[in-house]
Amino acid sequence: MIGYINGTVKRISEKEILVLTSGGVGYSVYPAGSLLAKCKKDLEISAEILTIVRETEISLYGFGHLEEKELFTKLISVSGIGPKTAIRMVSIPPSQFMTAIRNGDINFLTRIPGLGKKTAERLIIELRGKVDLSKQKDLAEKNPAMSEAFQALENLGYDRHTIGKRLEEAEESSSAEELVKFFLQSRH
Repeated sequence: MIGYINGTVKRISEKEILVLTSGGVGYSVYPAGSLLAKCKKDLEISAEILTIVRETEISLYGFGHLEEKELFTKLISVSGIGPKTAIRMVSIPPSQFMTAIRNGDINFLTRIPGLGKKTAERLIIELRGKVDLSKQKDLAEKNPAMSEAFQALENLGYDRHTIGKRLEEAEESSSAEELVKFFLQSRH
């Protein structure tokens, strides 16, 4: 099974990237949002990969960091959640997704394409047992400006995992603008 890939991005679309490895083999990867944000044509990337083998196909799903891959694995273990729906879920900012699971917010979850009410209810019940939600820090609860800064940095193409780690170190009373400046200054 393919678990990690390193190569040059040759083609990018919202649903698929083509990565050409140094061995000359091109792999078609379905990317999560964080990986897609890192992709630039003709530049090198590295990605965590989950290979899914089915009777009629072999599919590669790519992630910007290991935690995303682990969450994806837990999501597809829930009955009714397929890989294409799970990749959309993993692409949602983690604080929003975990808050929806923790609060049982079915309305938020059913806005995800391919996720109906019954599956959302099943997801909440099953994920509460599989993911330690108490360890997930909800940035929006910590500081409302944190959520705004998080979204702005993600729109600039930064990896969600990196954003989360750096913003946790910021002053809690900071405005969204101050948080973005803190993040950008701490990158150097």
